[in-house]
Amino acid sequence: MPTDVQAIIQALVKAQLVNDTYDRGEKLQPVVALSRGYGCGGGEIARELAKRLQVGFFDKEVLNEIVAQSGGDKYLLEKLDENVKNRWEAWILSFLSGDNVLTENYQRLLVNVLLGILDTGGVIMGRGAHIILAKHEIFRVRIIGSPEKSAKRVAASENLSLEEARKKVDEKNHERSKFVWDYWKHRLSDPTEFDLVINTDRFNDMSQVAGLIIDAMHYAGIKTVKQAEK
Repeated sequence: MPTDVQAIIQALVKAQLVNDTYDRGEKLQPVVALSRGYGCGGGEIARELAKRLQVGFFDKEVLNEIVAQSGGDKYLLEKLDENVKNRWEAWILSFLSGDNVLTENYQRLLVNVLLGILDTGGVIMGRGAHIILAKHEIFRVRIIGSPEKSAKRVAASENLSLEEARKKVDEKNHERSKFVWDYWKHRLSDPTEFDLVINTDRFNDMSQVAGLIIDAMHYAGIKTVKQAEK
């Protein structure tokens, strides 16, 4: 089923209208920022995680479309800007320094959208969300795998030769690392920027990895719907 981006934007605006503070407090909608290497099963893990947590799933395509549509809709853009104003100002003060200034409209809109997801909950794939939202109560996960194992997965799923798969894994991982460095001047290879790093080389069932992440979230004191129902 296609994602209704306008419905997502309206939900973000509605959630922000209800909550006039950027402190999530005791809310139960968890936010997971999931970064992954190509061919490590990150997409499957993220979708299963969102399903179990009963929150939205936001990949690169969805986020880019939200940014594009909110940027082109004056009313929605004004609402997003208005309702994340306190968060935005706090984010600028805590994150930016020196000559690292947001000069591109995409960056500003992306930050606004990600700050809005704090109120709706969600599993966010990539886009530097683990950096942008690091000072909020989110759970940051990095999914990794060896180049060889990742290439074998890609070759099998995309009907490529192993050599073609290796090349694609290298290119995609470079592209993702470059995005994070170009926009936010952080390294994806820094494990200290994540709460949990999982190597999926020995996992065949990615739903098990989603369960592992939820267990880790509970141990970290992050409440989920399942916990709240107990």
